[in-house]
Amino acid sequence: MKISEIARLLNGKLENFTQDKEIKNLKSVETATEDDITFLKNKKDLDKIKAGAVIVGSFISELNIPQIVVDKPDIAFYKLIEIFYPDEKKEGFISNLAIIGKNVEIGKNSQIHEYVVIKDNVKIGKNCIIHPFCYIGENVQIGDNCILYPNVVIYKDTTIGNNVIIHANSVIAADGFGYYQEDGKHKKIKHIGKVIIEDDVEIGANTTIDRAMLDETVIKKGTKIDNLVMIGHNCKVGQNTILVSQVGIAGSSKIGNNVILAGQVGVADHITIGDNVIVTAKSGVGSDLPPNGIYGSSISAIEWKKWKRVITILPKLPEILKKLEK
Repeated sequence: MKISEIARLLNGKLENFTQDKEIKNLKSVETATEDDITFLKNKKDLDKIKAGAVIVGSFISELNIPQIVVDKPDIAFYKLIEIFYPDEKKEGFISNLAIIGKNVEIGKNSQIHEYVVIKDNVKIGKNCIIHPFCYIGENVQIGDNCILYPNVVIYKDTTIGNNVIIHANSVIAADGFGYYQEDGKHKKIKHIGKVIIEDDVEIGANTTIDRAMLDETVIKKGTKIDNLVMIGHNCKVGQNTILVSQVGIAGSSKIGNNVILAGQVGVADHITIGDNVIVTAKSGVGSDLPPNGIYGSSISAIEWKKWKRVITILPKLPEILKKLEK
């Protein structure tokens, strides 16, 4: 694509424009060559640029290559990725190797690939892609423009909205982890609730979302969930929330809107986290968190010999404190 065409599509202003050369690819600042375009957020990377053109937030006089000036160069670049690499459009089909139950409705232009199993009374909207080896249980409803990557399992009675992406090997609506004690044994509590996933949610690979015992586990509109996340039964996760890799949320917790739980955050059961909260990586949340705060309890890596001394001192801290008080 010509540089001038890229500028027009991004509604950007062209600077240092001497030759309308063709751009063949999109690359990072470190790897872009004269046939590529990249974007620059930080001037400290100026000396690394060998690209044929660059997307910037403001004109850089010391940079002697074509520049496309936009308000937000990173976002413009992300949109350019979509332009250069559009999703492949295919007509809808149902593979002869798929197993389709009774009373199943599949919308216009949806793709049902090989070895998909769809049980009775399922409804799938239009323009969906169900990749090989997915399982969709009884009474599941899936909206329009959804993608289920290979080996996704959707248990019965689940509701999924529009524009939802679920990556490979994720499991939606397995039974919650619930047992009671009788005669010295753990007896299983039957879970008869469901999972509701609203519009514009993306769920990473190998993530699990448990069904509620009686009511609903809910993932609200616009929330993005990374790989290897576990959400327990009866949880409610608010709108536009981010759950980063290896987050674990125990049952009946309520996570607000616009929350960020960083990697390996653990949330105890029946916890409420308010709107606009950030919890830093490796933190444990054992009590409710009010809105609009940043919380963290993780321990950064320190030199091992020093850490051994810290561990040795920890049990003695109450005694040391008493001596200090005296």
